[in-house]
Amino acid sequence: MKVLLGLTVLLIAVDFSCGGCFSVLRTSKIINGVVVIPDYCTDIYDGGRHEPRSVWNTKHCLGCSCGTKTMRCCTRYGRDPQLRGCKTVLDEEECVYKFYRLDDPTKPCL
Repeated sequence: MKVLLGLTVLLIAVDFSCGGCFSVLRTSKIINGVVVIPDYCTDIYDGGRHEPRSVWNTKHCLGCSCGTKTMRCCTRYGRDPQLRGCKTVLDEEECVYKFYRLDDPTKPCL
């Protein structure tokens, strides 16, 4: 019962709302007087090419998708949640927030 109560308090205290998103128009070129839109999206961080309707994760914790005219990316970790008595740290390897006690930063909050 204490575990269930603890989880309920944790879920109430932490705000798991959507993070930031942005869209980038696929870069068009004019060739022989004709506007040509490439048939791929270019990852603005690493220059990688991605096919339309593909989805990928970047090393910057973004989830991206290639549409017919735009590339859309959103943070995979949401916005910075707060937990009382804890310091919030973004783990960029796992793209998740971790919480550590303010009185002992070596110990995770439970």
